[in-house]
Amino acid sequence: MLAPVTVARDPYEVLGVPRDADANALKAAYREKALRYHPDRNPGDRQAEERFKELSEAYAVLRDPASRARYDRFGGQGPAGYRHDTSQVDWRDVFRDADIHVDWGSQGGVPHTGNAVFDALFGMMTGVLRGAGLVAGRTYELTAALTLGELHAGTNRVVAVPGPCVCPTCKGTGRLAPGAGVVRPLGPFEAGARTADATCPDCGGRGVRRGGAKLDVTVPPNTPVGARLRLAGAGGPGNPPGDVMVQVGWSKPADARVRDLDVHAPLTVTPWEATRGGVAEYSGVAVTIPPGSAAGATVVAHGMGLPGPGGSRGDLRLTLATAWLEGAARAAGRWLRRLGVGGEAG
Repeated sequence: MLAPVTVARDPYEVLGVPRDADANALKAAYREKALRYHPDRNPGDRQAEERFKELSEAYAVLRDPASRARYDRFGGQGPAGYRHDTSQVDWRDVFRDADIHVDWGSQGGVPHTGNAVFDALFGMMTGVLRGAGLVAGRTYELTAALTLGELHAGTNRVVAVPGPCVCPTCKGTGRLAPGAGVVRPLGPFEAGARTADATCPDCGGRGVRRGGAKLDVTVPPNTPVGARLRLAGAGGPGNPPGDVMVQVGWSKPADARVRDLDVHAPLTVTPWEATRGGVAEYSGVAVTIPPGSAAGATVVAHGMGLPGPGGSRGDLRLTLATAWLEGAARAAGRWLRRLGVGGEAG
């Protein structure tokens, strides 16, 4: 059980109401002031958070007739010394009663008011509030690192969303679409026709994946590095459910250098490739090497650097180096990747 909270000021004074205020006047005063100092409207403002906490505590004291009677009897003469036990307060009712929408998803689900007791209380209640549909779901921030080739051509990626998250199979409904149910065979002692079970098999009808889920993300062609793709309603459960934001990145090779949108890097080939010419690969981009190229020459793939805003694109500039051993290893790697064997190399 949580320790009691000391009400430092007269709750009537905090809410700005007379001592004979009825329930409607209390609610109206609390709602007006709580919305003004709500953490969502004052992000990072510790004084506003502290004021919101004080208002909520004052309203919790006065909204309950028994609690208000105790305060009027014992705390009216010395409010600074009055102690009100908030461990029995149902904060769902407090916020729901005053129609206060609580959204702390941007702060990891728990507000930071500077009061350890109040923070701990909200930490326990946040999950319950979300489950009751009183708090917006958490938005998850993820990243997807792509090759240059994938940035230009577009691709599909699978990202792992942490739990709890909305079930992507049933979109949080717990039920499959009509006609998509799995036909359940009859048991040995059942009679009649087989029935289709529309309960979502992936979440058991809960609409939530506690252990997280994997989602397909489509990255459009020429997506700039740093762009954020929104998967609406696929994040944490709540009302409304949270989103999943996937930030697009480049899996940058260690030897690459970026100037504006241009990419500069060395490319090692065999002397035979430099003499005869051919096609090499760098970060998923096919680069044509002209016949008779010499070590130190620069091969430019126009428009194949980094994609930028508004359809702008930099160039890929590769400085050739020749080496039998390393060049042969890179050439072998390129052939293996074309055959679908091995991973991506610079």
